[in-house]
Amino acid sequence: MRLITFFLALTSCLVCGDDLFKAEVKPAPGVAELPKGFALERVFEVPKELGSWVALTTLPAKEGEERFAAADQYGIISQVSIKGTQVEVSPFPVELTGAHGLLWFDNSLYVVVGETVKQKKGIYRARDMDGDGTFEKVDTLKQFKSGGEHGVHSLVASPDGEWLYFVIGNYTKDEGLENTQVPLHWGEDQLLPRNPDGRGHASDKMAPGGRVLRFRPDGSDWEYVSTGYRNPFDGAFNEDGEFFVYDADMEWDMGMPWYRPTRLCWAMPGSEYGWRNGTGKWPAYYEDSLPSVVDFGPGSPVGAVSGRGAKFPAKYQRAIFCLDWTFATIYAVQVKSDGHGYTGEWEEFLTATKAFPLTDATIGSDGNFYFATGGRRGESRFWRIVYQGEESTANVWKATRKPAGKGEDRFSRFKRRVDAELVGIEAVRKLVGKGSSLEQITAVMGLARAGEKSDRTLAMAELLTMKWGEFNREEQLAWLRALGLVFIRLGEPTEEEREVVLSLIDDSFPNDDRAMEDELCRMLCYLQAPNVVGRTLALLAEPEKENENTEWARLVARGQVRYNSKVAEVLRELGSPRKVHFAYCLRVVKGPWTEGQRRQLLEWYAGEEKSKAQQSAQLGLKRMRNDTLANATEEERKMVESWGLEVKRNIFQNLPKAKGPGRIWTVEEIEKLGEDLSKANLENGKKMFRATLCSACHRFGTEGGAAGPDLTQVRGRFNAKELAVAILEPSKQISDQYEFKSFEKHDGSVVVGKILDERDEILVIATNAFDFSQTTHLSRADIKKITPSKVSPMPGGLVYQLNKKELRNLLGYLLGKE
Repeated sequence: MRLITFFLALTSCLVCGDDLFKAEVKPAPGVAELPKGFALERVFEVPKELGSWVALTTLPAKEGEERFAAADQYGIISQVSIKGTQVEVSPFPVELTGAHGLLWFDNSLYVVVGETVKQKKGIYRARDMDGDGTFEKVDTLKQFKSGGEHGVHSLVASPDGEWLYFVIGNYTKDEGLENTQVPLHWGEDQLLPRNPDGRGHASDKMAPGGRVLRFRPDGSDWEYVSTGYRNPFDGAFNEDGEFFVYDADMEWDMGMPWYRPTRLCWAMPGSEYGWRNGTGKWPAYYEDSLPSVVDFGPGSPVGAVSGRGAKFPAKYQRAIFCLDWTFATIYAVQVKSDGHGYTGEWEEFLTATKAFPLTDATIGSDGNFYFATGGRRGESRFWRIVYQGEESTANVWKATRKPAGKGEDRFSRFKRRVDAELVGIEAVRKLVGKGSSLEQITAVMGLARAGEKSDRTLAMAELLTMKWGEFNREEQLAWLRALGLVFIRLGEPTEEEREVVLSLIDDSFPNDDRAMEDELCRMLCYLQAPNVVGRTLALLAEPEKENENTEWARLVARGQVRYNSKVAEVLRELGSPRKVHFAYCLRVVKGPWTEGQRRQLLEWYAGEEKSKAQQSAQLGLKRMRNDTLANATEEERKMVESWGLEVKRNIFQNLPKAKGPGRIWTVEEIEKLGEDLSKANLENGKKMFRATLCSACHRFGTEGGAAGPDLTQVRGRFNAKELAVAILEPSKQISDQYEFKSFEKHDGSVVVGKILDERDEILVIATNAFDFSQTTHLSRADIKKITPSKVSPMPGGLVYQLNKKELRNLLGYLLGKE
């Protein structure tokens, strides 16, 4: 990305009287990047007296005057008037404070009070009864018990004006509504015992999690619409009249298999999106939930707004704009009807190159895009995006209905089950055995969710008579989930059922498909399958794969300081989330194991706990380790204690650090950087050679490791493109001189590493590519099989932490001057 110097030309606010502030709209060049034809303008710098704005709504315009309401996160609501370039701001005439959401609708200001001690949290409606500009009547529509930033949030009016949709986070106590579009059968639904977050965050927050409600504008007819979110702050409608929700990730989960990125989801009536606290997030492929429309990555979702009414080119009128507080980005999402559901594509509409804490947005009556920055008592500003390009801005937004989907897909199956559950258990029972294989499987899910213990016989009979071996991947994943739901909801398997299930699925693990492998591991460990420990440890021993490196480094450049430094640290020490999943499953397998198996897993824990940047991950791993030992025999626990395992050396300790900000580099970009290395700083390049861990495995001159090829003469053997491929895709071509091998032992354990020496039938094997001093000794008599590893011991993407200058310096060090 082209870097732009972040610069704000500050304009003073002239105070007129005690409560009126004046300013002037001015261009804001160099603050952020926008698509061609768009320009950013600074409207108002919010003085401390008016707080830090986190919620906006457009008020009815007067002749030649744009009007808005803006709320401080903890304080008052302000009103903004813009005439030409002149701006006036004053307190809004209503005594409501701490609003997270504002909505002007039906001649009323709806206020979602989320963080205040002056009023109870909830939704209030302020009305000007006589049109004199004062709001004489304030009605309390509904109060809630909720937490601040994870509590009650935003309101959005449906396009037909019949409903107000209400978005709330996972710290809001369940309302216990009677009216619902969501079957009231939600549960945690964990096949394996769920661990809460290592630091206890949200440990007592259970299903339904964050959710969407709706009600009539007069405050009547409340009902559930959609559940299973973490902390959605806002949402928006598309032309079909369908509502989409911008949901948050859990940043402390980064580097763990249960991490779920920020995402935009269709709040289909009755939908469930699978957020559960701690390790319990449902995989996106679970058929009793729905997939997101788009995933963005890490961030802090705040405002969302439709492009309806914007004087923008057509595609942006139809977009849903999502604001990310942490990474200074406004995403424009093009939502597309796909079968019975939706998919989408997104682009970065606005990107700032420095801290730019976006909060909320609204489309003005003039068709311009207004938004605020601020939050958490930080400096706050009000901005405007105008389109000055040549494309037509004629209105293309039309109220339509979602095109009818054809055939069967995941959304139609979900709706079929939900509709039956809403009617009652008899309707669900009538679905069993009817339709396609996937429809039959989802019917069993409904039976498990809504049924009684007496329905267990029917559910198991249905699943166990299906032909697992003839299923495709999607069917097998759904079958495994349905089976798990029956065990969770209706009762554990009998020994006979266990044997039948194992006869069907045991031979499928390990599996070339990652999702299948993960779910088979989960189910087989639950069933205490024979030799599941040895097979899983073999996967745990494999080198990390380059495609497990995250693609989020590009965001770190724009983050709020205390967030992006932590994210950068996590990216640097990410490790392998899938290996954590394997250990997570193995912790429930009861002893006895072999001594070799226990040692392999416990040594893995010893190293992994220290390598995680997030304290939540460190503490979570320790809890998993304790779970593992709790399922060991007493003799095994004594044996493990006698080992006195020491924590592995942290390979990241005392390394020079890149300044960054990093990004996801492509082969083409690295090749272009290598065209001119005349200005490369070789001393800094040498530091980057260490910072990216190159020196741990590769020798250059007189320094470096020996796990990979000597790079001293790389200048004469590689050009920039070839070097880029080797750096970014190390498993594409692995020299047999440097490949690791997998050593399967007779006791069931597996060691992966490189043979350094052999003495008297004893192999000395380096197990850490970054540190060949870490070795293990294997007797050939103990080895059952030796096979080459298909995965390079070198992780891909280690240069993602480098900025442009640092990467050029590294290339200069390796390819440049002699």
